Amino acid sequence: MLNFFKKLQKPTNQTAKQPANQSKPNTKQRHTCARLGLEITPDMGYRYVAQMIEEALQNPKLKAIEELYISEEEALMEDEEREEYGNALIDERNKWEQRCVPGDQHLVIYKKGKTPHCDIVEFDFAEIDDSNKPYLKIGAMIPKIFRKPSDGGLPYLEWDKEIIFRPKQILEVKKLKQPIDMNDVELYDGILEKAQKLVEKHQPDLVK
Repeated sequence: MLNFFKKLQKPTNQTAKQPANQSKPNTKQRHTCARLGLEITPDMGYRYVAQMIEEALQNPKLKAIEELYISEEEALMEDEEREEYGNALIDERNKWEQRCVPGDQHLVIYKKGKTPHCDIVEFDFAEIDDSNKPYLKIGAMIPKIFRKPSDGGLPYLEWDKEIIFRPKQILEVKKLKQPIDMNDVELYDGILEKAQKLVEKHQPDLVK
C-alpha cells in the first residue's frame, strides 16, 4: 500500500509540474485527496491531481471510502429535501430516478390535454422544480426518424427530441426487454402499432 501511495504522489516533470497556464487543484479535489490520504504538493496542477484521484480510486479500499462518503452525503441531502418538500414528493422523484438508466427504453402511454399518445421513451432525469410551487418534472428523450443520404435514404432513429412530463401525464409505462436498434424503424413502428390498443384503453377516461 505504501508503494501505491508513493507511486501516485511522486510528481514527474511531464505530468506533475504545473505549467503557468494550468489551473490549480480546486477545493473539491483538495477535500477528496484529504479523505483518501493523498498529498497535494505545490507543483501539482488540476489535471495531475484529477489523474491521481482517478488512479487512487482503482484501489478497492479507497474506492469504498469514497463511495461511503458519497452515500452519506446523499442521505444528508435527502433528509434536507424531505424536510423542505415532504416525503411524498421525494418518494415520487426517487421512483422515477430508478427508470433513468442509460440504454433503457420504455413504452410510455401519456397524455397531452385530453388526448393519449404513445412513444418509446428514454428517461433522462427526474427533478424537483421549485421556481414557484414545488413540483416534479421528468425529462426524457423520444426518437425522430432521419434518413441516410449516403445509404440510399434508409431511415434510422435518433433519440434526440426532449420531452418534459409531469407524473400525472404518464398513464402507463412498460420497460422494453431490450432497446431498439437505431436502424430498426420497422420494429419501432410495429411496437407503436400494437400499443394503440393501450392508447384506446385510456381514451374514455380522458374524455369524461
